[in-house]
Parts: sequence; structure tokens; C-alpha cells
Amino acid sequence: MAQETATQREYRIVGKPITRIEGVGKVTGKTVYADDMKLPRMLHAKLLGSPHAHARIKSIDASKARNHPGIAAVITAAELPPFRKSESDRRHAIFAADETLFYGQPVAAVLADEPHTAEAALELIEVEYEELPPVLDPVAAIREDSPLARSPLGEVDRTEEKGHITAEVEQKEAEGKPSNIASQMSFTRGDVEQGFAEADVIVEETWRSAMVHQSYIEPHATIADYDPGPDGELAIWTSTQAPFYIRDEVSKALRMPESRIRVTATEVGGGFGGKIYLTELMVAMLAMAVRRPVKYIMSRKEDMLAATPAPQAIIELKTGMKKDGALTALKARLIYDSGAFPGAPMLPGCLTIGGYYKCANLEIQGLEVLTNKVSVGALRAPGAHNATFALESHMDMMAKELGLDPLEVRLKNAMEEGDPLPSGQPYTRIGLKQCLDAIGNSQLWKDRSEAKQHPNRGIALAVGGWLGGLQPASAIVGLNGDGTINVIVGSADITGTNTSFAQITAEVLNVPLSMVGVTTGDTKSAPFAGMSAGSKTTITVGRAVKEAAEDAKQQMLKIASRRLECEPDDLEMIDGEIRVKGSSDKSLTFLRLGRITTNFAAPFAAIVGRGAITARRQAPGFSVQAAEVEVDTDTGELTILRYTIAQDAGFAINPLSVSGQMQGGASQGLGIALSEEMLYDDEGRLLNANLLDYRLPTTRDLPPIEAIIVEVPSEDGPYGARIVGEPSIVAGAAAVVNAIDEAVGARLYEVPATPERILKTLGKI
Repeated sequence: MAQETATQREYRIVGKPITRIEGVGKVTGKTVYADDMKLPRMLHAKLLGSPHAHARIKSIDASKARNHPGIAAVITAAELPPFRKSESDRRHAIFAADETLFYGQPVAAVLADEPHTAEAALELIEVEYEELPPVLDPVAAIREDSPLARSPLGEVDRTEEKGHITAEVEQKEAEGKPSNIASQMSFTRGDVEQGFAEADVIVEETWRSAMVHQSYIEPHATIADYDPGPDGELAIWTSTQAPFYIRDEVSKALRMPESRIRVTATEVGGGFGGKIYLTELMVAMLAMAVRRPVKYIMSRKEDMLAATPAPQAIIELKTGMKKDGALTALKARLIYDSGAFPGAPMLPGCLTIGGYYKCANLEIQGLEVLTNKVSVGALRAPGAHNATFALESHMDMMAKELGLDPLEVRLKNAMEEGDPLPSGQPYTRIGLKQCLDAIGNSQLWKDRSEAKQHPNRGIALAVGGWLGGLQPASAIVGLNGDGTINVIVGSADITGTNTSFAQITAEVLNVPLSMVGVTTGDTKSAPFAGMSAGSKTTITVGRAVKEAAEDAKQQMLKIASRRLECEPDDLEMIDGEIRVKGSSDKSLTFLRLGRITTNFAAPFAAIVGRGAITARRQAPGFSVQAAEVEVDTDTGELTILRYTIAQDAGFAINPLSVSGQMQGGASQGLGIALSEEMLYDDEGRLLNANLLDYRLPTTRDLPPIEAIIVEVPSEDGPYGARIVGEPSIVAGAAAVVNAIDEAVGARLYEVPATPERILKTLGKI
């Protein structure tokens, strides 16, 4: 972890490493997750998935399943309550009615008192299918002679993507003749061909990165209960990063007022962008159909078959550079495999590939392609690691061919404040160059020459970045009758953000952290907050918390000034006491203030501080990562010996949490680099839908990860904080592949870098 900075030393609570306040409950098993909940008369749902990647449904006979002992209901598309259907939206295409589009797509639900009973009855449902040719290769899918992966799309809802990244551009939806291209976009700047003519070296290659799963510990979990009375409500408890977004979307789908929908975000056992909105509408409609509470917990296999993993991408890239290391031209075509429904992160990929380095001549085309695979979603900086793998490999290849230092080449071209993204949108203040400098000063990077003394060892680096999202936020800070402080927010706490909110409040009110409690309310009791996605929770909700704490502070000082007969500016807050400056004997405790604002016949109104903000400027985050690897040229085994990540956090409100996010994201990036890959056969069936065959990196695969916190304050984040959670995953694949080339002089164009691929690159097999 970085040493404490001068800025951090200015503060008492923020900027200090604090153990997460919810951590004890999680490690002791006291935390309640959705699967722990039990409601009276609750039914368990199990889903029947399609055995074909693409097929027409000719008939469904569920009579045997309905007559099975213990079965309360079998629901197909025909038995669902009325709702606003959208065959272009995975969340609203509840059950396949006429056509199945991917292996494992839900066709029907069985509801029973016991989950095992429901699962047994699934086998009694008889479905007659007519198989259709599956479309599996996204490159082949864009050819004119390719069969269609599905029926034509209708209007596409892209609101979820905007929760992850805020950009002033939109992709163009497919028009005209039906094709497998769901949407496309392009950016141009300058004269690309002239840029290549000016280059002294040109690199042109195609890069492939696999479909990967978010691999959260807890699978998707949702419970719903419906009271049909005139004043009743639809209640949903779900493991989600976005309770207010779910409320809004369910309201639109069911044409039900938001005031009649209560969404409670239960404790989230990992999300990484994959737990925004998926099964909630389905479970709500099942509960409405049977008028009983319904619980649906995905098994690990179901989650891998039918959740929303991160997409496969194929990126064709051509770049040019002068002898002095100046980038002259970049031309790219990015193909993202969207699966059976739109939603691939093609937009952020296009912004990423032209968003790290200054380049006067750009031509970028993005294609979102439909196939007969499970629809995809977000994984921590969605789309960015795919584009970065290609771009950062090119930067190393060009530097090597010109005999230039790869770090110096990046410093020469690195984006700075005011430089334009491919969309023309200028960067706000960023710390890319500072992160490059931090890696340059790291011990790992200084040991490059020593590493070359060992056979088959190499050290290399890569840049990774993320723009982040923007959304309004609000918060409440109140003084309790016992003098403690209560903070109420509406954001799901998936990364320790509630701990940061407690720190912000304690800092504003100058009280010990133990005096502050943070509560995450449901959509009926909490102030509005956006998705806990796009790395924006601290910089948006944190700002609202700071404003609410400052509002509460002013209310407290105003009352204290009347009691102590002085001006509010003459007062100070110290450890739960309001004192007249220079007169410690004239004071009013928070306890006494709490009593006179909450007791019966209290002379003063309750202290309720409110904060509400709108976020208009992004606080992009960059990381630079360096890896030392060793390659066994006989077996292809790859060992990562050391790993260092330098990341700009703006201001680390909780350095312990920030370094944990950096190390966690880097670990996931290394999983993408080393082993993670969802494998499909020629019929579109997922071959490794379990954690035995889908290989996640373990502690034996990963070295200790050194986290260097860089602080270039953002303009709007609380205390200068900027996004943290996502940039750390982005650079892993590129850093590792660059290090492999340094170690053995072999360049991989596809990740993960499995032993087989390494041996093929070495010409051993």
C-alpha cells in the first residue's frame, strides 16, 4: 500500500485505512443473504432450460408435471400475467414461447414447496423442438450468407449500459435488411492513411479474448411476494447492485406505479457488474401468477448457462508509429459477441481503444453481433479489457521494433486533461502519466535487467483505464436521541462503500467512527441512489453523504449557538461535543443535543441533514500494471512471479479498501489472462458450466500483488476521490502477454494464455 500522503494527513478519519464495517458479519456467517430468507407459504422455482442453442418450439405438454405430487404450478409463457413484452430485452423475454435462442434459455418454471420436488418435476415436461442451425462464430455471423441467429429485433433498451459508463454518444441500431449485426458505431479523426504513410513502423494484427463469467461466490438470487389488494404492493428481495433501477424497470414492464413496488437489495455475494437486473421480473410474475411468495436461486450450473457473462471479442487493429515513438495512426474494427440479445459493451470498447493515447488520425468501427449463445452483460469495466489487450500489445510491439523503451513510449503519447476521446469528449483531470511514473519507480520495473539474466523470464507492463458512470444521488444524515449519527443511503454496498460513507460523515462532524452507523434502505424508505456500478458509488453517493453531513452540522451548530449564546462560527465540533472555541467549559454534547431535538415536547426540531447531487463530470481512473513471468518451454506452464499495480484513486478515502479493490481487480484480470474461458461445442452447448472445468485462478496461481495508490484529485469527487473498482481489471491480459513475449520471444494473439496456446506459439505442437 502507498504511504500516507500529505493530503491524507490533513484529515482525521478519511484517508485512513479502516476495516470494513460489515466484514465481521460476513466472515462469521451472521450476514443474511437472499437464500437465507424464508417467507410463509413460500414456493421454490426451478426452470426448464432449452437443450438446443437454436430451435423452434412446436409444443409444450406440462400435464404430467402439474399432476406430480407437491407441485403447486407449472408456468410457461402462455400462463404469465400480462406485461409489456420485449423480445429484444433478455430480462423481459421471460420464457421462450416460439423460438429458443441459446442453450439453457428458460422455457418453463415449476413451483413447489420444496426445491428438490420442483427439480424432479422438470423432467416430466414434454417439449417438442424443431432444431435450427445455430450461429456461433461472430465473425462468420456478419457475412451476408450467414443464417440469422434470431428473429429481427425490435426497439432496444440500452439504459443498463449507461449505468456503467456515461458517454455522449449512442450506437446505431440495425436497420434495413435483417442481419446478425445488432448495432454498430464508428469514430473518425484526421486522415488515417496519411498517418500510416508518416509511420516508420506499422503493426497489423487480430486479437481474440474469450467469453468469461463474473464468477461471483453467490449465484443470482431473488424472492418476490405480491399483495393484489388496492393498497397492496409487489415486494422483491434480490441480490442486486441496482434496486432503484429494478423498481423502475419492473414498474414499466408491469404498468404498475413505482409507489406499489418495494425492492430490497439483499447483501450481495459478489456482482462485478453481473447483478444489475436479470431474474427479478420473472420471479415477480411467478408470484403474481400463484399469489404466493416465490424464491428462485440459481444453481452454479444455471448461473453459468443462463446469466450474463462478459463477451468474446475479436479485434482487428492496425497502428503506426514514428521513430521517436509518436503514435501516428490507429485503425480498428471491434467485433463483440452479444449472444442472443443485444447488450454487448461495444461502445466502451471503441472509446477505450482510442482513449489512452494521443493520436491525430483515428478510424474506429464497432460491431455488436448476435449469436446463439447466452446473452452477455457487464464484467468490471465491460469491454475495456478486450480492447486493451489489443492496444497495449501493439504499443509493446511497436516500441520493440523501434528499439524504444515501452514505458517511455507510453509516457510520450499518454492522454492528459483536455485531450479528446474518440467521441471528441475531452478528458477531465486524469492521472495516467502519474501512474506510469509510479510503475517506473517501482522495484519490479527497476529489476527488468536482472530478470533477463534468468532463462525464460520477462517483465512487461500495460495500461488500463475506465471512464466511469454518472448518476444523481441523495443521502440523509440524522442525529439520534443518544447522540449517535445515522446515515441512510439507497446504494447497494458491494465494495465497502458504506464504510467510506461512515468515514466521510465522521470527518465532517469530527466524531469517532464508532459514533456513525450506515443503513442501506429499500426503494420505499431510502433516498434515491443510482446503480452500484460504473465505479461511481463513492463519487456520487459519497458526495451526497458529505452534503447531508454538512447540512446536519449546520443545523446542529445553529441550535448550539442559541443554547450557548454565541454565533455558529464561534463553535467547533470535537468528539461528540460542540464547544465555544477557546472556552472548553461552554459546550453542548451530541447526547444532549439529541435529547432536545427528539424527546417529548422537544424545544427544537429533529436534526435531519439532506444531501442531493447531480453528477455531470466524470472522474476517470487509470492503472498501470507490471508483471514478471516465467515460462516453462517444455510444458507451456506459465508462472507469474511478481505483480505490481499503480492506480490513480484521486483521494483514497479508505486506503485499505482501495488497495483491496486494486488487488481484487488485478486478480480477475490475471484470471482472464491465465485460464478463464467459456467453451462451447459446435452445437452451441456450454462445455464447462461448473467451477471444476471453468478454471478460476487460486492463491497458488497468483503472486502477492503490490498496490501503489496514486492520488491525482478529481474535480467533483468527495475529497477528490475518483473511480476505483474497475480500472484494475483492464490491463492484466495485456501485461501478461507482453511479459511472455519478453520472456521467450513469442507473441500470443489470443487469451487466456493456456499452456497449449503457449506451446503452439513456440512451435512445440
